[in-house]
Amino acid sequence: MKPLLAAILAPVAAILLLAGAAVLVLRSASDAGTDAPRTQPASPVEPRTSPTIPAAGDVCQGVAKMPDPGQPRRFSPEYTTITEAAGITIVANRDVSPRAVEAAKRTVERFFASNDLEQALAADGAYVIIAASGQGVLDLPEFRCLAETGSRDFFDHVCGVADRADYPVVTVNEDDLLGRRSGPCGGLNILYHELGHLVMGWAIPPADYFDIRQLYASAMAAGKYRGDYAATNAEEYFAEGTQAYFLHSDLRGRRDRDWLRSYDPDLYALLARIYGE
Repeated sequence: MKPLLAAILAPVAAILLLAGAAVLVLRSASDAGTDAPRTQPASPVEPRTSPTIPAAGDVCQGVAKMPDPGQPRRFSPEYTTITEAAGITIVANRDVSPRAVEAAKRTVERFFASNDLEQALAADGAYVIIAASGQGVLDLPEFRCLAETGSRDFFDHVCGVADRADYPVVTVNEDDLLGRRSGPCGGLNILYHELGHLVMGWAIPPADYFDIRQLYASAMAAGKYRGDYAATNAEEYFAEGTQAYFLHSDLRGRRDRDWLRSYDPDLYALLARIYGE
């Protein structure tokens, strides 16, 4: 269970999402020319217990086992590149371009440059998986177990995943990191969005979590984000806002920080407080 949810689950269980319920379907290749991606229903996942698993385990088994103090962390042997940025581990296999790894490192460093949110995430073992060009989420060792749930069609259309496990891990494709139109997200560096999910789930206090939900409800009541992915739920609202705050949330580059400041000033103010200017 995520630390944030554990702190607030008892009194508000009726309004919280269970860990593992938020799977990000951002943009498929067929959506590459649109601002607002198609939303798809969450895939069914078999109920699971939460045993401790080896550090090189998969997301279906529960919480990640962190190494003992002084011992190195172990990942799947498929990951031949293991590096860090701002205390966050980044892994990739041999087919991933070094340029994509450097792009991910720059993204992570920029994301945490004006805040200390990485401390809580690093303490919980947060890491970023870079998928190689042409590689899908279910091709990654941590996520292969989900193919057994009948989720392959669903995962064939995702740009990135966060919050699928009871520990902070995200995926992003190298083509999107490198701005290639052939990427599953049309060349949009969606890592900012994915990191936003980790921040909301693991790194902010309960008060901020409820502020986000309240801002989301107010935005929906005001008719904002009609037909946009940000309207899906409070989690996607925050993550899409995060994407706009650091880069832009659309392929045309129009929905950037200045746009967000004008369109949704309350969300902008919250993001500025959480992330820093």
